[in-house]
Amino acid sequence: MTDPSCYYDSDTQRWFQVVLTLDVDELTGDFLGSNHIDIAVSNSSDPTGSWVVYRLPVQDDGTHGTPNHACTLGPCIGDYPHIGADNYGFYITTNEYSLFGPEYKSAQIYALSKSALVANTIVTVVQFDTIGAVKSANGTQPGFTVWPAISPLSTYSTKAGGTEFFLSSNAGEEANSVPGGNFSNELIIWALTNTKSLSSVLPNLTLSNKVVRTQTYGIPPKANQKIGDVPLADCLNLDCFGFGTPATPEEEGTLDANDTRMQQVWYANGKLWGSLDTIVTVGGHDKAGIAYFMVEPEIKKNGNLEADISKQGYLAVANNNVIYPAIAVLPNGKGIMAFTLVGQDYYPSAGYVSIDKKGTGAVHVAATGLGPQDGFSEYLTFGNRPRWGDYGAAVTDGNDIWMASEYIAQTCTLEQYQAPSTGSCGGTRVSLGNWSTRITGITP
Repeated sequence: MTDPSCYYDSDTQRWFQVVLTLDVDELTGDFLGSNHIDIAVSNSSDPTGSWVVYRLPVQDDGTHGTPNHACTLGPCIGDYPHIGADNYGFYITTNEYSLFGPEYKSAQIYALSKSALVANTIVTVVQFDTIGAVKSANGTQPGFTVWPAISPLSTYSTKAGGTEFFLSSNAGEEANSVPGGNFSNELIIWALTNTKSLSSVLPNLTLSNKVVRTQTYGIPPKANQKIGDVPLADCLNLDCFGFGTPATPEEEGTLDANDTRMQQVWYANGKLWGSLDTIVTVGGHDKAGIAYFMVEPEIKKNGNLEADISKQGYLAVANNNVIYPAIAVLPNGKGIMAFTLVGQDYYPSAGYVSIDKKGTGAVHVAATGLGPQDGFSEYLTFGNRPRWGDYGAAVTDGNDIWMASEYIAQTCTLEQYQAPSTGSCGGTRVSLGNWSTRITGITP
C-alpha cells in the first residue's frame, strides 16, 4: 500500500480516503501485476466509525474490466494517485507507468459520482486516458501529474453543468521525453464539464485542456542542508551494523527537491491556485525554489475552455532552498503556501508564506529544524536515493488553514545514538531515519 490521500467533503459530511494497493504473492511477496485504488468512504462525519471500501482496478492490461494500454511486460501501475471533488463528482488521477517495464504512458483521470459513493450503491466510473492530449509548442504530449482541484466551503464551478478543474506541468521527462527533464514556459489547465451527469445511468462528460504561456521553470537541484550531527552516517562508517565499512565514507547528504510536477491545487475565488518545485538562481547560485501560479479559467458558451494567468511568481531564499509547496485558499482569496525551508542557514524546517491575488508575503518559520536529515535513503550503503517527503499538504477549515510540512525535530550525537536503546536517541528518532511532520494552524 502506498500514496495515501484523504479528503473531507463538507457537502456530504463524509471522509474519502484513497490508497494505491499492489497485489503480492502471499508466500514470496512478489508483485502479481494487478493493482488497484482502494477508495474508503466513511458512513458518517465521524472518521473513527465504520467505512465502506470500493476497489478500482488500475492495471489497464485488459483484466478485471480495465482497458489494455499495452504496457511493457503486461500490467501498468496507477502511480501517485491524487484526489479532488466538485459538487457532483469525486476525482482520482494517476500517473500510469509500466509496472515491470521502463516506460511512462500517461496520466489517467477517473470520475465517480460523489452521491453514489456516499449511498454505498453501484458506482459508474468514467476513465479518461490523457495520452496525446496536450498540444504543447514542443509537440503532442501526454498528461503528467494532472492534479484535481478541491474547493473551500463548496465554492465549486457550476458552469457547463458542473466543472472540475485540474492543473499540470510539462517540464518533466514523463511529459516531454527529455531524459532527466527540461525547462518549460507552459502550464496546462484542464476542465471536465457536465459533471452533473455523473448521477445518471450514462454520464456524459467532456474533458478539454488549454496550454498557456507562463514564467520559465525547470528541474531543481538537490537541496543542501546546514551542517550538523549525522550519527547514522557516523555509525555506518564505523560498521556498527555489520554491513562492512563503506568504500566511500558516508557523509551528510542532500534532500530530494522533486521534479517540477504540479503540487496541490485549489479552486477558490474564481481562480485556480497551484505551485511546483523549480530551479532558481539566487545570489549567483542555483537553488531549489518554488514557482506559483494563479489562473483564471473560463468555460465559454460554446463549451470551449479559456484560461489566463492572473498572477505568477517565484519564491526563493538566499543561500537556502524551499521545497515541496502546498497551497490552500479561503473563499475570499486569502491563502497560505507551506513548504520545507532548508539550506546553508537552516536544518529542514517547516515554513510558510501568505498568498493572495497580489502574490506572496514574507517567509515565516512554523517550526525550526533542530538537525540535518540523517536517514537511510541518502546513504550509499542503502542505495542512495535521498527521498524527502514527496508531499506537503494544506487544507481550509472555516476561516483557518492547516498545513503540514516535513522537517527535522531532533538532533543527537553518535555517543547518544549508540546509547541504549541503540538508534533511538532517547526516543527522539528511529535508527534508520529521523524525519517528522509539522502540522500548524494559521488564520490568514
